[in-house]
Amino acid sequence: GLILFSFSSGIQSAVEGLVLSAVEGLVLSEVEGTIHQLSSRMKRNIPFLIALSAVLAVNIFFRSFTIHFPQLKKQAHRMVTESVKKQALQHIYQKFPHYDPLANERLVAEEVAQYKKHNRKHYRAQVDEVYARLKDRYQDAHGQTYLMELDCWHWARYVKNVVDRGAPGDMVRSGRQVDSRMLAPDGDFIAWNQFNFYFPAFLYKLFSTVRYVPIFTFLFYLPLFYTGILIILLFFFAYRHGGYICAVLSCLFVGLSTIFIPRSTAGWFDMDILNLIFPIGIIWTYLCAQEAGGLKRKLLRLGVSGFLVGLFCFTWVNWWFIFLIIMMYETVSIAVRAVLIVRGRVESRDGVALSEHLISFGFFIAGSLFFVIILTRFEALSIWWNQIRDALILNKPLLPSIWPNVFSTVGELRKIKPLEISNSIGGPFVASLSVICMIIIVIRAVLGKTITGFKRGSAFILLLWFLSMLYATFRGVRFSMFLTVPLGIFLGWGINDMITYFLGGIRRWQRLAATAAVVVVFSAILLQRAYRVSSGLYPLMHDRWYEVLIALKEKTPPETVVNSWWDFGDWFKVVAERPVIFDGQSQNKPQAFWMARALLSHNEKESMGILRMLNNGGNRAFELIDEYLHDPLQSVLLLETVLPLDEAEARRVLSDFLPSSALDEMLLLLFDEPPAAEFLVDYSLVFKITAISYLGNWNFAKVYMVQNYNRIEKERIIDRLVRLGKDRSLMQKFYQEMVLIPAKELERWISRPVQYFSTVIPGKKQGDAVVFENGFVYKPEEKVVYANDGKLPRSLFLKTGNHIQEFLYQKPGLVFSTLIWENEHGYFAVLLDPALGRALFTRLYFLDGMKSRHFLPHIRAFDGGNFIGTYKIQW
Repeated sequence: GLILFSFSSGIQSAVEGLVLSAVEGLVLSEVEGTIHQLSSRMKRNIPFLIALSAVLAVNIFFRSFTIHFPQLKKQAHRMVTESVKKQALQHIYQKFPHYDPLANERLVAEEVAQYKKHNRKHYRAQVDEVYARLKDRYQDAHGQTYLMELDCWHWARYVKNVVDRGAPGDMVRSGRQVDSRMLAPDGDFIAWNQFNFYFPAFLYKLFSTVRYVPIFTFLFYLPLFYTGILIILLFFFAYRHGGYICAVLSCLFVGLSTIFIPRSTAGWFDMDILNLIFPIGIIWTYLCAQEAGGLKRKLLRLGVSGFLVGLFCFTWVNWWFIFLIIMMYETVSIAVRAVLIVRGRVESRDGVALSEHLISFGFFIAGSLFFVIILTRFEALSIWWNQIRDALILNKPLLPSIWPNVFSTVGELRKIKPLEISNSIGGPFVASLSVICMIIIVIRAVLGKTITGFKRGSAFILLLWFLSMLYATFRGVRFSMFLTVPLGIFLGWGINDMITYFLGGIRRWQRLAATAAVVVVFSAILLQRAYRVSSGLYPLMHDRWYEVLIALKEKTPPETVVNSWWDFGDWFKVVAERPVIFDGQSQNKPQAFWMARALLSHNEKESMGILRMLNNGGNRAFELIDEYLHDPLQSVLLLETVLPLDEAEARRVLSDFLPSSALDEMLLLLFDEPPAAEFLVDYSLVFKITAISYLGNWNFAKVYMVQNYNRIEKERIIDRLVRLGKDRSLMQKFYQEMVLIPAKELERWISRPVQYFSTVIPGKKQGDAVVFENGFVYKPEEKVVYANDGKLPRSLFLKTGNHIQEFLYQKPGLVFSTLIWENEHGYFAVLLDPALGRALFTRLYFLDGMKSRHFLPHIRAFDGGNFIGTYKIQW
């Protein structure tokens, strides 16, 4: 028994040993094989990873300038060196007063060098002190740089609302989110494009599980994360077109373009980067579906593409541009193949290709619309056509509406020349070469011999992208950013193909050297431009503005409405936490015209009437009149008429047009006392007054003439305007002018912008005259002011007590007038258009309100010589 037991135990142990050895051998061999496979794959991918890491690092580097402002460190070095140099210069000239200046310069340079060498710690401490002072202006008390631009604060507030409340709005009305601080007093609905609120909120909550940071700090750095996603996506997509050369050059061309860096730097929390990420992803997945082997894989990829379209719609209101581009591409592709089939010029494959395109086209449209509806309901689709129409007339001053187009005065939507376009996307040389590469590649794709399949479809789609965005760029400079993607890919693709074609027969190391040389040359051009742009990036917000906004928050009741121009409305809403009349997201509303008119008005009663109307109901007064008159022109002219009137006179005029119920509501809008309000003026408005005055001087009578010139007879046009209260002789003059002015100039005729020709100019009393720093001389006794060459301005506006007097000159030699005032600090002057001499803004900004009974000085701040101030409005 023992023997049998021992024998069986030995057999069992031997079997177990053999099995374990076999398993161990198999596992080890499998692991070794896997390691060897991964090792070989890693070796093959090392160049890919190095190239990707390099372009990623370069792009992140230039977008990090706004974190610590390295350019200010250099400026601090220069300032401290200059200070040391001045001390050395004084010392050398005292020691060697008779030396030649050239010799003294040499001695000064040596002394400065010796100082730096023997006082390194002190020198560095001085530099650090100056550097800290320079960058402190753009950072809060914790050393965090402020968000870069205006919209960034607006979007960041919505993200904070999502984190705190679960939704971007302040309240819900009719089932929709409402921003209660926009378009006071009613607020405004938040549009459907809310991806950039919910997704960052999700990322913030995820990040907060690891480490807590303030939400605005997190959003400041988020653009760097978005940039990383864009560069990685673009690198992979471009790699399919032209390998490493295409991938690297595309990422540098797009990422380092002078138009894109400022819109994607750290602190620029906006949708610009996402607006490039999603179109690339949509095109890529759509083209991958075209080359998918089976129907199931094709439909899956098309579904992903449609889902990305839905996300893009959930991100940006102009999402439809890439959707239309793919629709145009497929429509042309299907039409060409159908024509070839009808004419019999086809091969067997063409019929299959046509059916595949039809399936792809139909499923893409269906999938896209499905996800758009799921994510945004029907809101995005309901105004789709209006958006396309508005895009075609984006910055045209004259629209079918009677109101002026505010977008025509916005800097980033101004018209642009071809040279400016090239400068914004890489410079004339690089931009021209990219266009040449595009033309060559498209021609080859049309011939269909060397470029087929994925690349061929991509060439046509990118061409359509370029053409559509080129048109958009001529409507507004900001859209030149979208040109970078197609041009960047075409540039890298074309250079890669040229190197392959011309250098394909030489040795590998020679081809690599030539490739490296090409990449280095282009990189040097793009890096130089990127450094110049990045070195000039600073946030609009600075300490003085932040202090004013915090004071506004602390010194006013929560319901106080801030009245000002739209530019800084987002700051008022977010930092001061106060509602506004209008802001950057609602700038193209009639409120812009009314606020501009209030700023320009010489009649304080008229300005107060406009402000009461805006603070009581926005543009509701016009809408109420037009509900009964159904005539926008008559409605706005009637409203203009009653605004300067008192309540009794306004009631008498309006009673001829409105029923009693509407009349009572109208009078409440015009004469009821609104909530507490502040009126804010700042130094930037001095330079914006040209755009503001173009809107405020909008002439509705001229608009009516231009819109009806080809439809209604002259006498009928003039008679109608006369019935609306206009002077007949003036209307006849307008009509004669309109006939003589070329059609393309009519937009300029409708409104005349005005401007300030200088900032504040100090003056000193010298005998019986005051001499200003610009050379102008003012004789108080004679009430005469003239330039240093003796020329007279058009007139003199003189502040005397609580009034402004104008003295006209018979033979002026200058196109502007001069405003002069005296206070406890001395004499001051500003050169301006005569129409601004008594304007409300002139009185509030330059003349401290002139002791107005309606505008009481409240918060006062100076940033150097620049003034920021608020007035309590006394209704």
